Amino acid sequence: MRILNRYLFNNLLKPLVYLLVAFTLLFIIGDLMDNADEFLEAGTGPLDMAYYYALRLPSMVIMIVPLCLLLAVLYSLSSLTRHSEITAMRASGISIYRIVRPYMLMSIACLLFTAVVNEYTGPKFAYRADQFVEQLEHSDEDVYYEQIAFKNPGAGHIWFVQQFDTRSYTMQGVELIQQRENGTDHTKYTVSKARWMDGRWWFEDGTIQAYNESGNLAGKAEPFQTLEMRKLPEIPEDFMGEIKDPAYQSSMELWNYVQTHRSLLSPKTLTKYEVDFHHRLSMPFVCIIITLIGIPVGAHTGRKGAFAGIMLALGMFFSFYATQFTMEYLAKQMLIDPWIGAWGSIIAFFAIGGVMIHQMR
Repeated sequence: MRILNRYLFNNLLKPLVYLLVAFTLLFIIGDLMDNADEFLEAGTGPLDMAYYYALRLPSMVIMIVPLCLLLAVLYSLSSLTRHSEITAMRASGISIYRIVRPYMLMSIACLLFTAVVNEYTGPKFAYRADQFVEQLEHSDEDVYYEQIAFKNPGAGHIWFVQQFDTRSYTMQGVELIQQRENGTDHTKYTVSKARWMDGRWWFEDGTIQAYNESGNLAGKAEPFQTLEMRKLPEIPEDFMGEIKDPAYQSSMELWNYVQTHRSLLSPKTLTKYEVDFHHRLSMPFVCIIITLIGIPVGAHTGRKGAFAGIMLALGMFFSFYATQFTMEYLAKQMLIDPWIGAWGSIIAFFAIGGVMIHQMR
């Protein structure tokens, strides 16, 4: 059985690797054609272009990997069927579930890979790539600096930041107000610069102003040169959540944003963020869905012809995305629950794929 598993795994892995390389190159070529004018006008060198595409590729993994996996499954199983290898395996007493096991294990590996990239690398790098393009268009560094007003109701903190460097997490012109539970001001920090180092904020060249229980000034402001802020709960990603579009935020960033802004956002806006949160969690599971679809269609393709099978698989692939888009739209319109909008198509096509594989018996 180990020899059989290794043979089936290699029969799937080789076309998958070739397809990943081919689609990655196609993506780069297509994107290069769209942005060629901007690169030429800005005088972008080869190293800068390589840097840009290194930032862009992780965000495309969630689309490239499932499509390549689907085509690899179709090719592998159609080849096995065409040469009657699956028939020979079944005649030897090997169950269909044993045959498809290596394909499902590969889909789980792809799920884990896309989940990690989609959570920790894709959104962050896509945002950097967007900033890089804006810098080319404006030819200055201002695109990396943002003004931020951030409120953390749970901690009673209100931040006003004149400039926030999204690359180094350095702030210029910071005002932090700490409030009591009754809403009155307790302490105000006015800081020239704040740096994020060693997992905490460091305030430089500022003053501390205390307030009494009535919210009035309690003495003069005390100056300081450097102050280590160990107990501040806010991290750079909290401020980035105020800047970045939801498409550039990880599921954890979206969840934190929803929790800290639940009382500040309208119900419809809050629902949109919740749908985006569930969407980012659910997308890696497309690898499982397309494998469940590709296995029976691939086996059918080997017997009935390649073209019809490929069209059927691609039709179901895009039908899945159309269904998901429709359900997420309904969820954002508050017609169905956010989690149903993101997970409904996953559950439905998982059931369809499972039935199709069961019928292969």
